[in-house]
Amino acid sequence: MISQMEGARDRATRDALLVAYRDAIERESALIKGARSAGQVREMAEVDDLARLARGPGNREPLRALVTRIAARERGEAEAVATEMHQLRERTIILAVTLSAGAALLSLAGGWALLAANRTLERDVAARTGELAEANARLVEIDRSRRLFFAKTGHELRTPITALRGEAEVALGDPAPTIATLTEAITHIGVQAGLLGRRVEDLLTLARADEGKIALQRAPIDLSAVVMEAIDQAAPHARSNAVALAVDSEGARIPLLGDAKWLVQALVAILDNGIKFAPANSTLRLAVAHAAGDASIAISDTGPGVLPVELPRVFDAYYQTAEGVSRGGSGLGLALARWVVDQHGGSIVARNDDPGCTILLHLPVAA
Repeated sequence: MISQMEGARDRATRDALLVAYRDAIERESALIKGARSAGQVREMAEVDDLARLARGPGNREPLRALVTRIAARERGEAEAVATEMHQLRERTIILAVTLSAGAALLSLAGGWALLAANRTLERDVAARTGELAEANARLVEIDRSRRLFFAKTGHELRTPITALRGEAEVALGDPAPTIATLTEAITHIGVQAGLLGRRVEDLLTLARADEGKIALQRAPIDLSAVVMEAIDQAAPHARSNAVALAVDSEGARIPLLGDAKWLVQALVAILDNGIKFAPANSTLRLAVAHAAGDASIAISDTGPGVLPVELPRVFDAYYQTAEGVSRGGSGLGLALARWVVDQHGGSIVARNDDPGCTILLHLPVAA
């Protein structure tokens, strides 16, 4: 609004922008009880200065200086508010909503980074006319990726954000909440916040993987322990959706040479996906076995399954079946799982059962 006033060519437009700016300050003052603060008094005085400078001939430079100073201060105030919101995280129920907003801002920042890359390539095309055709193709792909990033990220984050906000609003709207009610609300908020955090981590992981910035730390690990850790992390999400987790295992130690952290993240991504499709009051089963140098993990749900033509693509980044779109998600979890399994020299496939779908992993067992 301030920068628009500087570029306005007629007095009527400048006056309208000044009125809008003054109204914005008045609305901000109305949100705070009591008398105006010194800062708000200063802002109102600056509105008068803006009006005087905008109407006087030959005041363009003083007007521009005042506009620049006001804009810099507003940015500083916005950054201060963001810092304060960050410090309040994990203290109250409202904190969960703040966390979701921070995740959304993070996603927007990633989108703006893609947009900046797009603009950089546009400048390169102008300087390198001999590579125009190839550069144009790259621009189209980057723009497509940027649009896809915004669409999928927004869809992915909307479901847990909506749940977080709903739980907080219900809890805060109860005039006489009981301890049990608040405990249940906070539990659901914690589940959704954890799910949201995992989705953001999936986004960042795949981005870093595409840039070659991730290196797995290989060490002797026990696959049975990895499976149990993944179940522990996915259990709150399963309980929130009335889905039971069951493990069929030989109970023996299964030695692997790999990165336990990334294997856990891959299994949690698969479990989250299965929980999303599993009917309420059903069981998501994990069958763990190993023989002849090969370990296998089968994760089976009793949901609607996948159309045969879609089975080969369920591990592609951002790909979603029609059923997946209706249930929320971005198509990132299974893509992440495939990347982790590939890094361990294994394989991962999906197959339809009757009913439901099974994700089957094979990993080489250490000697």
